[in-house]
Amino acid sequence: MREHPIQSLNSECPPPGGYCRTHELNILLLAALYAVSRVLSRSLAFSETLRDVLRVLHDEAGLTRGLISVVDPESGKLNIHTIYNPDGPDADDAQYGPGEGIIGQILEKPRTIKLARVADEPSFLNRQGVYQPELPFIAVPIKVGGNLQGVLAVQPEHPEDGLLEERAEFVEMVANLIGQSLRLSLDVAQEKSTLLEERDLLRRTVRHQFGFDSMVGRSAVMRRVFDQGPTRSFATSAPSTEPW
Repeated sequence: MREHPIQSLNSECPPPGGYCRTHELNILLLAALYAVSRVLSRSLAFSETLRDVLRVLHDEAGLTRGLISVVDPESGKLNIHTIYNPDGPDADDAQYGPGEGIIGQILEKPRTIKLARVADEPSFLNRQGVYQPELPFIAVPIKVGGNLQGVLAVQPEHPEDGLLEERAEFVEMVANLIGQSLRLSLDVAQEKSTLLEERDLLRRTVRHQFGFDSMVGRSAVMRRVFDQGPTRSFATSAPSTEPW
């Protein structure tokens, strides 16, 4: 967010440049950013945390109707993953191909898109039917390692007030936090999968070389010890490496 000079107590507030309003917004968004970071640090299970992130944006940052879409690795399209609407659940089965609507434009060329008024943009599709035409709209890419993984989109709850740029920069920060958490989640899932594969390979090697099938088969207790071993806390099958 931008830095602004400190205003004296006797200065006009808000001054012509709108510094006081910007300062107040920055304080609000900083608190919201801290809340988002706490939500993301609670769990690496993204299906449980992304809706909470959108709720924080709605409750604490005045950014409503939050939407997160993710890239489908098979089709290459963006699938709607999560929509937060305090008025009730919304359909989340929409897809966007490259260039389709504002969301699809980010898939085609990843960059932040800011609309001062939705009604002024003819390419805005509003397939979910939740966005208000008289309000602004912000959509930013979610990247992992420089690769597009999804899109975060929100709508400010009030008409454009000259601070759309500051709000867009904040949404970019949130998208970066989501991307960093996603990368960590992917790394953890991959490491766990690798450990499970190494454990299974070791078991097969030991059984083959030392004939443990016949040895431990004589005792139910020994078989349980061998099958569970020191990695008992892991699942018996490799986890999915897709955290969304």
